[in-house]
Amino acid sequence: MSNNATPNITSLSLASTESHCCWYCGRGEETLPTKLQKCGQCGLAEYCNRECQRGDWKLHKAKCKRLTEIVVDTNLKNRLRSGALKRRLLTLSGGTVILNIRDPDITTIGDMNLAVARVRFEAPFFDCKSLLRVDLRRCTKLTSVGTAAFCDCSSLTSMVLLPDSLTQLGDNAFQNCSSLTSVVLPDSLTQMGEAAFLSCSSLTSVVLPDSLTQVGRLAFGSCTSLTSVVFPDSLTQVGLHAFCDCSSLTSVVLPDSLTMLDESVFGGCSSLMSVVLPDSAELGDEVFDECDALEQITALAGFDSVELYLRDRYKSITLRKLVLRLFRKYNKAVNYAYGTEAKKHASALAKFPPDNTGSLEVGLFLQKMSISGGDGVIGLVGYILQFV
Repeated sequence: MSNNATPNITSLSLASTESHCCWYCGRGEETLPTKLQKCGQCGLAEYCNRECQRGDWKLHKAKCKRLTEIVVDTNLKNRLRSGALKRRLLTLSGGTVILNIRDPDITTIGDMNLAVARVRFEAPFFDCKSLLRVDLRRCTKLTSVGTAAFCDCSSLTSMVLLPDSLTQLGDNAFQNCSSLTSVVLPDSLTQMGEAAFLSCSSLTSVVLPDSLTQVGRLAFGSCTSLTSVVFPDSLTQVGLHAFCDCSSLTSVVLPDSLTMLDESVFGGCSSLMSVVLPDSAELGDEVFDECDALEQITALAGFDSVELYLRDRYKSITLRKLVLRLFRKYNKAVNYAYGTEAKKHASALAKFPPDNTGSLEVGLFLQKMSISGGDGVIGLVGYILQFV
């Protein structure tokens, strides 16, 4: 990673908004009372006020006069095929180029099936360390970013794509983009290739889109700063080593739709302490291998394996959700009842008859309430207090 890379533009955003952001604090122009002001020397950097400009100057001044904006309005396909654009970028200093592509006819950047042996020579922006920001919002027909398209762009800190057309990210698409700190992927994405964000060592958070059903092999492997991942309810499979060696990851909540966690998905996630693992998920070998913190918690809880501990914990969490949901129903029934407090509670309890065989959750609720001791209100409160 370039030591001079401006650290304040640190997200991969796939939002379609045309707004600009302050280069120092990151606030969007739409949230500000006035328009952003451009740096008087380079005419490219934008700030919301003088304080932000002064705050960024120490880092910005090293590149201010060298900062370059390259705009491609047409004929991008030929420029990529000939390598002319890449050759130009390779002649410029690290982290100094803002690339604005506005070609309305481009549908793909790079080849989705590019062979590994050809990546260094044919991936469109491979190892272009001059790239600081890339804006593809005007590429209204763009559907895919190909294999290793931006691999090893270690100064790349911000990228804006158009969400309502992009459906595919190729293998290794952003591998080793070590200046990215967050990823927001569009809901149109249906395919994310293997190792798409491998070794993005500054990446801190990921929100996976609702359309995604699978996370590929090594997709976020060795993202050592990753602390937060939001999984969609559509997810069914997480591939081999997908989050291996994410040593800062502390907790994950896997959806009930999940059917398969492949081998070593979370291997080496040494800080992982909390996992919600649904009963539906089949586990490959060593899914939680070398998850030191989780293994310690498992041992303290008296379980022989992490999987057994997480299965038991999932049942407890599921039961807790059930009880709290029923408790809300019960409170509502009490609030709508008349009479003394005792009569209100008696009326509410009558709405949960023990012989209601049509509702498994009510039967389980009443059974657990009885086990907690007492009956009626005493039993209900005694059980509920374990969960609030």
